Amino acid sequence: MRAALLHTFEFYLDDDRYAVPTLHLVDSDDEPGALAVARRLLEESAHYRGIEVCLEGERLTGLGSLATRVVPSELRPAGAED
Repeated sequence: MRAALLHTFEFYLDDDRYAVPTLHLVDSDDEPGALAVARRLLEESAHYRGIEVCLEGERLTGLGSLATRVVPSELRPAGAED
């Protein structure tokens, strides 16, 4: 019997009670499983406005208020459009 390999996903939750997103670490077998957890979390609390899902520091997707990533102009590469 082979053990499943778990990945630790980083969830950044936009919670209306805090000024900055809160970090939650979630173990899942794969990305679809992590996204299912993220969707469930959004439904569990009216305070949660959005979730950004990352793996090893790389953004995979965003839900709710974090669905669209906004990069401040001073951090964009030269010549990049909005």
